[in-house]
Amino acid sequence: MTFKALQMAQVRRAAAAEDRAAFRSAMESALRTLAAALVSAALGVAAWQGWHWATNSGAFALHEVRFTGLFHAREAELLQRSGLQRGENLFRLDLVRAAHALEGHPWVASARLERRLPDAVLVSVTEHRPAALVQLGALYVLDEEGRIFKRATPDDALDLPILTGLSREAWVDHKPELQLRIFGALHLLDTWRASGFPAGSLSEVRLDEGGGFTLFAHEGQGLQEIRLGASEISLKLQRLSQVRAALARRGERATRIDLDNPARPDQAAATLADTR
Repeated sequence: MTFKALQMAQVRRAAAAEDRAAFRSAMESALRTLAAALVSAALGVAAWQGWHWATNSGAFALHEVRFTGLFHAREAELLQRSGLQRGENLFRLDLVRAAHALEGHPWVASARLERRLPDAVLVSVTEHRPAALVQLGALYVLDEEGRIFKRATPDDALDLPILTGLSREAWVDHKPELQLRIFGALHLLDTWRASGFPAGSLSEVRLDEGGGFTLFAHEGQGLQEIRLGASEISLKLQRLSQVRAALARRGERATRIDLDNPARPDQAAATLADTR
């Protein structure tokens, strides 16, 4: 009986020790949690005080708005459109709203705004890159991505080839199909330049019925009509160069060159200019 009583006493002492250890662990955990909460609260208060000071301090008043990437759009007009006002606190500016406002300008494809401490905003603008004009009742500007992005005005001062053969009604009713034709015309312009012809010599690209193209280009002292058709454009432009060279050696010039002869694709027909 004495032996069993001793065992029970040991068990009770061990249990009491475990209880004390668990209590100490719980208290230590609670203290750590409390300390973390106090530190977090202190940091939160400090952060709020810092934010309150920064958003109300004259040290961060907007002084300068710097634009990059402008070629056609005017800085003064974009600044007004952005809604950014000098003297506003830099941290209170809504740059997302300002970017959306700038992208509403017809020349602006995208805009990105960044705060530059202590007092500036940097505006990086990507403009549409004009590739051609499109005749759709009025003249519109087409960019390199095939997007018609604005109506052309004299202030644009664009010396670009004009795409003709389309109507506004056809564009509204058959836009997907005509968009493909426009992509084809842009590819034609690239091929024209890659073939060694001066980019500025091409005056008009007419989109013919059936998918073909007819060009009007300055050659010598006059305008030359060049019928290309729809296929083998690169090969036909090489043949155009050969025909022009052959005529030049003879002292002649053609007002019209027909390179679209399905029956005899290796031949070209030329209408000579009156040189008298």
